[in-house]
Amino acid sequence: MKKILFKIFTCSLLAMMALMNTAVAADAKPDSLADVWVMVPNHGQESAFETAFIKHVQFRASQGDPRAWKVYRPTIGTGMDRYIIRYCCTQWNDVDGYQKWQADNKILDDWYANVAQYIHHYEHFYSRLDIENSNWPQDSEEFKYFAVTNYREKMGSSKGIAAGKKLLSDNAKAMKWPYSWSWADSIGGEGGLSLVIPYNNYAGMTPPDKSFAEVLATHMGDEAKAGAALKAWSDNFHSTTYTVYRLVDELSMKDK
Repeated sequence: MKKILFKIFTCSLLAMMALMNTAVAADAKPDSLADVWVMVPNHGQESAFETAFIKHVQFRASQGDPRAWKVYRPTIGTGMDRYIIRYCCTQWNDVDGYQKWQADNKILDDWYANVAQYIHHYEHFYSRLDIENSNWPQDSEEFKYFAVTNYREKMGSSKGIAAGKKLLSDNAKAMKWPYSWSWADSIGGEGGLSLVIPYNNYAGMTPPDKSFAEVLATHMGDEAKAGAALKAWSDNFHSTTYTVYRLVDELSMKDK
């Protein structure tokens, strides 16, 4: 069961979270790659893990870690024992340099000596952000909650997903849909597409008076056309999974 719960997570987040793993790895755009770790502490050792993790983060900072790692935990959904540790954003060309920095500063030595004994399970992903089709503000410090929809796509649907994602995103921007959002493709494991919508608080999750489908129909001037576009989009997928994550400030590193 636990293995199944892990598989529904994709980097994102969000980082966070690939249409085709072999395709996304080759052409990630600069500064659009998120590095995502999923960790589950041993049962009953969550508090000890967090204490050790904070000390490790302080060690990283003292060594001049160039990455400000953020930590997220599920508040709505499944797999509530997970810790999502994410950095955004980097690029493939910088990964080797960061691994060298870790080795030179004995970062993993500190981790294995002080934190690793509290970990039951690890997973590691990269996540490529689709900046062109996303609508993410430059100032996002107020966001504390991140609603992530993970899509389990059908084989052979990559072309339809790309077209549908662009159509929905272009229309959402044109009709000034009052939410921010980000698309990402997970690299690693089963891969997968994810959509992230950020919120300042729970109150912000209150559904709008008119649904996206209703506003889209009005914007397109044709309810049938809007309905067909949404159906074509949903036909690309077997299912979706919805999880809300909370940014855990006390475990996260400060921005540079």
